[in-house]
Amino acid sequence: MTTLKTQPVVRTKPFSDVYISTGNGRLVKVLKKGFDDLGGIEKIVKPGQSVLLKPNLVVGQDPAAGGTTDVRICEAVAELIKAHCKPGTIYVGENTDTGSVTMDAFIRYGYVDMCKRQNAVLVDFTNTERVDVPVPDAMYAEVISIPKLILDVDVFITLCVLKNHDTVCVTGSIKNSFGLVPDDTRRQAHRDNAVEQYLVDIARIRKPDFAVVDGRIGMEGIAGGSHFEHPRFANRIIMGKDPVAVDTVCAHIMVQNPRVRYLQWADEYSLGNNNLDYINIHGMPLEEAKVPFMAPSDQVEEQTGGKIRLHDLGSCSKCRAVTQGILFRFHHPESVLKNVDVAYGSGNWDMPEDPHENCILVGDCVQERYRSLGTWIPGCPMSRDVYFNTLSSLDIVCTKCEQVVNQFVEKHGADELGFVRILASNKTVSQGMLNRAGPTDFLIAVGDCQKRYVNNMHRRGKFELMQMGLEDKYDTYYFIRHIPGHVPSIDELDAALAELKENHAKFKAM
Repeated sequence: MTTLKTQPVVRTKPFSDVYISTGNGRLVKVLKKGFDDLGGIEKIVKPGQSVLLKPNLVVGQDPAAGGTTDVRICEAVAELIKAHCKPGTIYVGENTDTGSVTMDAFIRYGYVDMCKRQNAVLVDFTNTERVDVPVPDAMYAEVISIPKLILDVDVFITLCVLKNHDTVCVTGSIKNSFGLVPDDTRRQAHRDNAVEQYLVDIARIRKPDFAVVDGRIGMEGIAGGSHFEHPRFANRIIMGKDPVAVDTVCAHIMVQNPRVRYLQWADEYSLGNNNLDYINIHGMPLEEAKVPFMAPSDQVEEQTGGKIRLHDLGSCSKCRAVTQGILFRFHHPESVLKNVDVAYGSGNWDMPEDPHENCILVGDCVQERYRSLGTWIPGCPMSRDVYFNTLSSLDIVCTKCEQVVNQFVEKHGADELGFVRILASNKTVSQGMLNRAGPTDFLIAVGDCQKRYVNNMHRRGKFELMQMGLEDKYDTYYFIRHIPGHVPSIDELDAALAELKENHAKFKAM
């Protein structure tokens, strides 16, 4: 079935076509039907053309968890290209989002064996030739280091997963290109709250020529690259030549707030369509295809036992990301001391009949009539620090561990703590000048509420040690000290620092 949009009297831009189906049946047949409905795979890859297939891999996460591209999708696309297009070289390339060994992911998820079967060339973007490409009038990065291969190949096909994301809300084909840039610049973009801007800059250099989204098993809730508590068995395949339109359709299939800034900006840069009025749907009708995903805000409420309720009043992803992002940290029951309603966006509020004792209104666009209901934090978006400090000043979140760490930091001074980062009360309280916050940088994490973060750093550190060839000499416990409980003593912090100082000296002398 094809749903064609009514042609406007004045056509301002080309229409896009997106195919939706279930994942039932043999993948080769399912994908072939999608390619055929969109004009045929032969129109995407011409004889002799080189092709890059870019999956989305996350080290340590199996495809069954909903966060990693199933190798069978990649192999099915490779088979179809070989069977119908007489291509040149087929490449499969990725850079995992952990700063660790991409090759380990290739081996673990079956990509090495698949490439041997398909006579494809496997490329680790962490160890490939790069070129610095200037971005005129960049939104974030004036120069981007990009694999030379991405500029050289004739056809770029992105193979991603249907997921929510803690920072950009919905992640798909455009976000999958984040794996093309170096790890350190990705981390910096997160710190600068500029991931969405960076995505648009990357897409302006080279956007995918075709997108296949594997939504058979997706990931809902906070998700992103490190939270895999909620796989979503959606059983959907979404395909199209316009990656912006594909991602827009994905947001609607997931029944998420579709106001995602990087997709809106991509539309403004003529990279694709972010408006359903300009998207023709092929295969399954959109209304029939919808499979509601748990939004990140829903998981915040779930993990805090309802103490924190988030009310999205039609926000854009700017305030949404900051508002939700801070609160993702407060997953431990003792982290949240009081109940609070947090509202953001410009729409009307269907206010709860049982309002919480505290209320925070976020952003310039919140209607004036709601601002007197609680504490209003202006900004577009509001400052992360102001937001966190507001939560602290209202005694909504616990800061007892932070207070002890501040005393400890004052006792030792910046010089002595220059090599170490200290986390407490779900924030970085101190980070030395020599510490880059990487998985093999020295870390003291204080309190039970840091347990999940510590586990993630152990996972990342394991693979970074492998990348450095040091997995036989060190383990991640060499770099991390976790002080569990609720409110540490200065003596416990002193003991942890003494151990890490000794380890740092040995590691530095290695």
